[in-house]
Amino acid sequence: MRNSSKIAIVVAAGLVTFGATPALAQDSYIQFNTGADYSSGSYGDPTNTDFLAIPIGVKYNTNSFYLKASISYLYVKGPSNVIPGDGGVNGGTSGAVTSRSGIGDMWLTAGYSMPVGGSTWFDFVGKAKIPTASETKFLGTGSTDFVAQGQLLHSFGNVSIAAYGGRRFNGKSNLFNLRDVWLGGGGVYVNSGKSMLGLDYDYRQGATVTSPPISEVTGSLTYKVSDTLRVQGYGYTGLANGSADIGGGLQLLLRFGL
Repeated sequence: MRNSSKIAIVVAAGLVTFGATPALAQDSYIQFNTGADYSSGSYGDPTNTDFLAIPIGVKYNTNSFYLKASISYLYVKGPSNVIPGDGGVNGGTSGAVTSRSGIGDMWLTAGYSMPVGGSTWFDFVGKAKIPTASETKFLGTGSTDFVAQGQLLHSFGNVSIAAYGGRRFNGKSNLFNLRDVWLGGGGVYVNSGKSMLGLDYDYRQGATVTSPPISEVTGSLTYKVSDTLRVQGYGYTGLANGSADIGGGLQLLLRFGL
């Protein structure tokens, strides 16, 4: 499950607008998003886990700087030792199958974009995970985590490519022996009128020594209904045991100029 970590797609939707360069896309605005994300997979466990997230987020963008906050309502059915999504944890010993639901973790993100060439931009991105998800329900790890990463984007007119890499610093958890992990990925995006097609790859090491890595490919379509409304649909599949076998979602983005 991708949730707030659909990094490359979010970067593309924010920086590569329809028929515009990334620089022209950096106007001042406030954006709200919601939607639904569903996935199913074994995550390295003998029993599958089904995962549903209903995210809510708000983003403030001015010039080349942005702030974002997001949180989700979660429903999970699967072994208690598996916390999919942004947790990315498999405890290694199969737990009892449970159905649980509640508020997920809150993510706070800050980013700064700077041009490094006529059609190239580099983003510095920092994230903090606030552990609002319940440990007792196995909806989160209970740890306060931080992510530091860099993202590079280059535009060839209507086609753009992006790559990112970084480090996730996992905090202390009462449930799992977490470790710091590396992450990275990239994507290619094609603008055509009011539509944008995207193909992304994302990788992250397992959050514990027994957790398999996350490795996923995502295809997406974003459609600009109006200057205010964008609709994004996507589907993804995992290439490693730490990822969902299959998943997808729909996002609505409402943007208001400032």
